[in-house]
Amino acid sequence: MRGRNGRILSRCLKEIWEHEPKSLLMAGGLAVAEAFLPLIPAVLSWLFVEGLETGRSFSQLAVIAGIGVAVLFGLNGLRAKMQQCGLPYTENCNDRMEWEYGEKTMTMDYASLDSQEAAYLRAKIRNDYNWGSGAYFMIPQFQQLCSAVLGMIAAFVMMTPVLTKRDFWLHWSSPVFLVFAVALTGLSARSQERVFVKTEALREEYDKKSARSNWLLYNLTYKEGKDIRIYRAKPLIMSALREAERDCMVDGESRLEGRAGALDGCISGLLMGGSYFFIVLRALQGMLSAGSVVLFASAIYRMCESLKLLARSRSEIFRNARRMESSFEYLELPGLLADGPLPIAEGERAVDIEFRNVTFCYPGSKLPALSHFSMHLRPGEKIAVVGRNGSGKTTMIKLLCRLYDPQEGQILLNGKDIREYRYEEYLRMFSVVFQDFFLLALPLGENVAGAKQYDRERVRSCLEKAGFGARLARMKGGLDTSLYRILSEDGVEISGGEAQKIALARALYKNAPMVILDEPTAALDPISEYEIYSGFRNLIGSRTALFISHRLSSCRFCDRILVFEDGQLVQEGTHEELWRDRRGLYSRMWEAQAQYYQESCVRSDSFPMPDLDSSCGKSVCVRD
Repeated sequence: MRGRNGRILSRCLKEIWEHEPKSLLMAGGLAVAEAFLPLIPAVLSWLFVEGLETGRSFSQLAVIAGIGVAVLFGLNGLRAKMQQCGLPYTENCNDRMEWEYGEKTMTMDYASLDSQEAAYLRAKIRNDYNWGSGAYFMIPQFQQLCSAVLGMIAAFVMMTPVLTKRDFWLHWSSPVFLVFAVALTGLSARSQERVFVKTEALREEYDKKSARSNWLLYNLTYKEGKDIRIYRAKPLIMSALREAERDCMVDGESRLEGRAGALDGCISGLLMGGSYFFIVLRALQGMLSAGSVVLFASAIYRMCESLKLLARSRSEIFRNARRMESSFEYLELPGLLADGPLPIAEGERAVDIEFRNVTFCYPGSKLPALSHFSMHLRPGEKIAVVGRNGSGKTTMIKLLCRLYDPQEGQILLNGKDIREYRYEEYLRMFSVVFQDFFLLALPLGENVAGAKQYDRERVRSCLEKAGFGARLARMKGGLDTSLYRILSEDGVEISGGEAQKIALARALYKNAPMVILDEPTAALDPISEYEIYSGFRNLIGSRTALFISHRLSSCRFCDRILVFEDGQLVQEGTHEELWRDRRGLYSRMWEAQAQYYQESCVRSDSFPMPDLDSSCGKSVCVRD
């Protein structure tokens, strides 16, 4: 236990030093001032009393007083300076360490990010920070620990004029007092160690049980507020927060801390009382002068106070170090996807994709999301992918983008296994609009370009192609308008359909040789959807494209349609070929959707979508 705590503490201090060494230097300077300031008056009192007893002159005593005042002034100035300058360095160090954690989250490969181990560590890090973790807590505790150690050393030095007297140890009371003091000090340290171990056990137990409550506490936003109010979900959420367990945790820790505090108070009182009894006894025996009594009493008092501070700060700094261990483990998570050696030629636009007998299971699942899947996508080809929910469509996209590696089979890009390519260069080959895409609370133009500096005219053109031109014209700040009001008071809230258009514009702006759209119009109104589909080939151009949709009428512009079911490719062909196979899944899905778009649609509330179903003789319309 002690060896492990020492290693973790050493790692924490090393990390702090690497991120901001001045924070520890400032803490050390403050520790020096805090340790020696209380001892200067005691030393002055001893010198004055000794000087009066030995008959020193007024000028000599005045010099002593002047030196003492100068030292006090200097130490007070040092303390004020260290307090004033140390806090910004501490905050800077804490921010840098938190940024390193955030950078790890943004740069680690997706398979590692999505692993069960990473999810557990993220929950534990959240808990650890709630209890008090990081440089913001560690540096003050380091300062207190240094102050306690320096205070004990200084107090011991103050006692040396008495302890080094020749006949001081000849009397039986001196060794008895030494054994008495050492025994009480050891008892205090043991008490703090037991409290530390029991408190950590309580917190580890709470960590295991609090994952759900943590998610509810820190992931609910104002967007979920509507559902919470409509469905009166507050009692359900509050019950899931495990308030009883939280109270139990707090009560248990409070009881432990209370018992430890009471025991430390008793130990401190016994040590202080025994020390004064010893001093008085030796003074009555004529072994201590009046000045020595003052010095020894002050030194004993400071020794006791430093011991209490040392016991408390030692437990706290070890506890904080243990809480930082989860962050270190997270930073050391290995990547699950190996980086290949092959570069991708600059400006390479041809994309030939082939899946060869690919099988993939998500971590923790025994059922394959894709099973023995094969497909060939030629350069410039437009392919639609359809199927029921959970049939493996999005999984195929994640494998193609190498967010995961398959357990069996190969995925080839231009004839080479994609694992042979450099990972970052491979990702540049794809523009993707995921089903669960994410926009940042940053200016609109930066969201589309994915960069601070960008081509404004090109961004504007991509937004217009994606159908966002009219909304852009109404934004007072234009491309500089911040999305959402999280980080800007002037931010605008956008609808789901508008967000989808921005995501589509972002994919167009990247101008990658392959475009992947996973339900790109799910949140669009029928008119916007029709405009996107009718101009799809103009949007994509000669690039290779994969398109996933549940609306089969929107897939007819593609060269081929792939039909997925239960992680397998069950049909492949053009719309006409698949529709004529009356026993096939595609034909059944088409008929199930077509019944909602019959001639009986109210024309005043609808608009025609031309020639969507000429092959089956039905006139199709879409109601807004």
